[in-house]
Amino acid sequence: MEQRTEQAAREASDHPAMTGVARAGMAAYGVVYVIVAWLAAQLVLGSPDGSASGQGALEQVRDRPMGAVVLWLVAVGLCGLALWEACQAVGGHRDEEGARRWVGRAVSAGRGVVFAVLAVLAIRTASGSGSSGGSGSGSDGVTGRLMALPVGPAIVVLVGLGIAAVGVFSIVHAVSDRWRRGLEPEARAGALGRVVTVLARVGFGARGLAFLVLAGMFVWSALTHDPAKSGGLDQAIVRFRDEPFGPALMLVVAAGLGCYGVFHLLRAAFLRGD
Repeated sequence: MEQRTEQAAREASDHPAMTGVARAGMAAYGVVYVIVAWLAAQLVLGSPDGSASGQGALEQVRDRPMGAVVLWLVAVGLCGLALWEACQAVGGHRDEEGARRWVGRAVSAGRGVVFAVLAVLAIRTASGSGSSGGSGSGSDGVTGRLMALPVGPAIVVLVGLGIAAVGVFSIVHAVSDRWRRGLEPEARAGALGRVVTVLARVGFGARGLAFLVLAGMFVWSALTHDPAKSGGLDQAIVRFRDEPFGPALMLVVAAGLGCYGVFHLLRAAFLRGD
């Protein structure tokens, strides 16, 4: 039974239609991060025009002409990408053995959850049911409700540690170049390979740094019993903007997030199943 399930998952992920939808979803994911980087840079420069978050980026798309239609297409692509990652979690990573295969499948499962969440946000934003308050207020509200629980601070600390784990994993991904395994050979060699390498290393590194900053904010909010000290990337940028070298550091992070988005646009063009 298990072998039949894996075989079905492999066949599904290798189907041209599934691969095409996954490419579209990966491109949509890249566009979201490019917009997040733009919004983050605006926050650093003191001219905020939206929330520097996934939802904020989707709201920026919605407010453009034909934005709702584009968001529905983005949602379809992200749903397909989530399904593709689910197939990879069940029957993918065949070029690895033992524990490495299971770790790879677990990572695919985690990415699938992220893409599914973004797909839901895209649907809610396109239909007008998403919050317009940005990630900051929503995050503070959730953190406040968690802090009100008897073991709330401990839960918030665990959330922060989970975010930190994602940040560390992203940095390790940048250093180890494991992202290469998801690309066709032509995107890993020559001039294109060098460009992709720079984008991936800078992008994953900046994303890791941003997640570590967010993790620190969550842990600090739990230790001080102040949910207002948590939040999203918006709050992290605003708080670091007023520190020495803060604007320069945050602009570097914003540029890195842009590199992360462009890398995923290229990955969409050279996506490889295993």
